[in-house]
Formats: sequence, C-alpha cells, structure tokens
Amino acid sequence: MSDPVALLQKNTSSSPTLLRSNTAFEQLFRLSSPQRPLLLTSLPEDFLDLLSQCTSDSVAPVWCVLAQDGKCQHFKLRAALADPEPDYVLLLMQDISEQENTAQLLKQQNAQLKQRLTDIEQLKNRIREQSIRDPLTNLYNRRFLNEFMERELALARRNQKPLAVVMLDLDHFKQLNDQFGHQTGDKVIEMVAKHLLRQSRRTDVLFRYGGEEFLVILPNTNATQALHLAENWRLHVEQAQIFAKHQAITITLSAGISVYPEQGTTAFNLIQAADEALYQAKASGRNQVVMS
Repeated sequence: MSDPVALLQKNTSSSPTLLRSNTAFEQLFRLSSPQRPLLLTSLPEDFLDLLSQCTSDSVAPVWCVLAQDGKCQHFKLRAALADPEPDYVLLLMQDISEQENTAQLLKQQNAQLKQRLTDIEQLKNRIREQSIRDPLTNLYNRRFLNEFMERELALARRNQKPLAVVMLDLDHFKQLNDQFGHQTGDKVIEMVAKHLLRQSRRTDVLFRYGGEEFLVILPNTNATQALHLAENWRLHVEQAQIFAKHQAITITLSAGISVYPEQGTTAFNLIQAADEALYQAKASGRNQVVMS
C-alpha cells in the first residue's frame, strides 16, 4: 500500500486547505471518495488537531519550520486515526511553495523564449526578403533571379509546360538622366515598375535586372501569350504621363522574348536569347517587342 500523501496550501488568515490527496490519505483520515477530485476542500478537523500536536526541535510554528529552507521536516505525533487504538505517527512535511514559484518562473521564461525565437525567425524572414528586393522599385533583384529561375525551369520540365522570359529596357534613358537629372530618372524607373506590376498576371514575376532594365518570368506561357503581354506593357508605359520640371515627357521601352524550351533549356540560354532579341528591338528603331 502506498504512503498517505497530500498537498496543502498555506493560508495566512485561515487554516491550511487541502489541494490534492491520494487514496491512502483519504482512508487514513476517513475522507469520502467524492471529495478526492475536489480542489481547495477544507482539511478534516482531526488532521488539523494532529498539526497542532506536532513536536519538533524548533519551537516555531509548523509552517515557519517548513519555510526555513524548504527541506523535509519530521514531526512525531500520537493520535487515533482509522485504527481504534492511538498510535504514534511520523509526519513528514515539506514546503514546496518555492518550487512552485520556480516552476511558474520557468514557465514564464519558456514562453518569453518562444516569443523571442518567433521574433528572431520573423526578423530573419524580413532580412531575407530585403536581401532579394530592389530598394527603389521593391521588385526582386538580380541576385534572386538565378535561384528563382532554376526552380521555375524545374517545374516547367516536370510538368512539360512552356516558360517565357521577357527582357525590357527603357529607350534613351541616358539622355533623360542627362537632361532632367538622376532624381527624375529614379522616378521614371519607379513609375515603369508600377505599370508593369499593374498590368501583370498574378503568376508573373518581375525583376529589376539592372539600371533601366527589367526582366519578367512568365510561367506556363507560350510565345503568343508572352508577345501579347509584352506589347501591353509597352503600350501602357508609352501612354503614361510623366512630368519633369513642369514638362511632360514620354517614356518608351523595347523588349525581347525567349521561350522554354524552343530558345533554350537553361536560365543562361533563355536570358541570353531574350537579351539578343532586345538588342534587335533597339537596333530596329526601339519602342517595339521582338521574339527571339
């Protein structure tokens, strides 16, 4: 049979209360079984009497003795419990309130640690996102292009779907910078990026390739569809109104297109083919779209 065990709560203004007890304790003090699952039930009077009879080396009250160092204290008492004849009982008591406080503190610290780990993970994600974004346009940057394109090409191969690459370049951008200044040039680049995003599909992924160049990856898009999209971008940029130094200026762009797998099966080959098509568009008078 197991030893009687009970968990008590010390009260400053009243008798201690019984928090939990095992079957042996209930039988010893004649507690009825329905009381067992109840919390904060009053201690039986005979147990309180036993506490009052405790003798120890210290003359301090029982609870003061227990609170001295948290160690287990031994008390000897003589009382009649479930047996008809009185007998000596060795009572072992220990103040575990400090352990409870420590457990609560550890629980709080654990929750704080989890929150810090969550914050760190979110910060890492923000830093990662910033590292692959162009600060001026918030488009993806060239650094992220190879990683993303390899992933998209793998999907295209697996699903046997086309993938188009469009290279776009603003026409006469150096002249615009020389005439109106770099601040106006940045404003134009921002405007073009917004127009490209506004006229793109949700699946299209845009990159600022460098300077006044943009690159767009079009998953699951054939040559005809890519040509239609690029022409739409070209038209909207040409029709946009931009003012620099109180003067309206017109911006045009040229574009070159390549399609997987016809013009290449690697990221390098597709970008090179689109760049060559862009060069042809420039050489043919600008403000136009050329297929590779």
